[in-house]
Amino acid sequence: MPTGGSAESEHEKESGHGHKEESSLSGTITLSPEAVQNAQIQTAEVTLRSLQEWIEVPGVVEPDLNRVVRVRALARGVVRSVPVRLGEQVKVGQILFEYENIEVAELLGEYRRLVAQQAKLEAHAKVARQAAERSNRLLAAQALAQKEVELRIAELGEAEAELEAHIASKEAVAKRLRLFGLQPEDLTARSSEVPSLQKVTAPQSGVIVDFKIAPGEVIAGEQDVITVANLKRVWVMARVYEKDLGQVRSGQRAEISFLTFPDRKLQGRITQVNSSLDPQTRTAGVRVEVDNPQEDLKLQMFGTVRLLTGKVRSVPAIPRTALQRGDGKDQVFVQVSATEFQKREVQPGPQVGEWVEIVRGLKAGEKVVMQGAFMLKSELKKEEFGEHEH
Repeated sequence: MPTGGSAESEHEKESGHGHKEESSLSGTITLSPEAVQNAQIQTAEVTLRSLQEWIEVPGVVEPDLNRVVRVRALARGVVRSVPVRLGEQVKVGQILFEYENIEVAELLGEYRRLVAQQAKLEAHAKVARQAAERSNRLLAAQALAQKEVELRIAELGEAEAELEAHIASKEAVAKRLRLFGLQPEDLTARSSEVPSLQKVTAPQSGVIVDFKIAPGEVIAGEQDVITVANLKRVWVMARVYEKDLGQVRSGQRAEISFLTFPDRKLQGRITQVNSSLDPQTRTAGVRVEVDNPQEDLKLQMFGTVRLLTGKVRSVPAIPRTALQRGDGKDQVFVQVSATEFQKREVQPGPQVGEWVEIVRGLKAGEKVVMQGAFMLKSELKKEEFGEHEH
């Protein structure tokens, strides 16, 4: 908001150096013509420009669910070590935890039982095959009835089907053992020689966002114990009121700002508008995808989301270089006269290219400093310090 208007003042020039003379109002600096020239101050007029309309809503950072992996053990076991912690950055292939696989010995015993039983089934199938072949020869010699031949062939089919099913079961157990890291030679080794300590590694690089495991615990194979999220891209989840939903759709651009980064406006794009409303708030969730290569955005960080609707309106706008930041507020220096400059707080809107919309604090036709503001800020600080001294 403006801190005051221009005011008449008597100028008391300092001795021949062309510096500041005195201020007429708080936040207003009066310079000599020489000082204005030496500071190379350049101004730009506040003009009405056609900029896109936008809807401003709060948003919160959440992980991109397409980049979230939930890690679990491959089997039931006892946790032996966990070298990572919640919030830690991990790389793909890094060990997350080690556990004693209780199922290895059980599966190995099952595998060996199936191997032994397979030999019996193979022998049975061989006998059935020989019987079928013999019955065919007898039939050809008219020494055996057709019915007896068909019986022998059916018995052969049953024996071979039983053998095939048995082999499939054995291979399924062997595959499960290979998933645990066992090699073919381990399948014939003594149980005491088979390694049962399993290492579980990170399937992707990222940060551990969920952690439910500790040494000594018994875990189940279907239990999620660690969640790793890649935060190089995140979702900013916003909620839009029912009255504004007609202006929002997937594919539209969005700008997001955070108090943590007051001088940055991040660019994103709407990738989903929920199809149902919250009956309590009459809002619908809107998902904005934002690149986060340095992972500056943290989960659950709150920000302000400006959704650009695609509509255009005429608004006061200034060059981006004219917008200053001081005392945690957005400010500009307005040229009141040829030698007077007033610091004024403003509320900026979205930035489009090199232009920034000004929602409040300026009007068309006023002139703002776009070069030389640093010197004005320095002079204002000196003046404030001098007033404090008095």
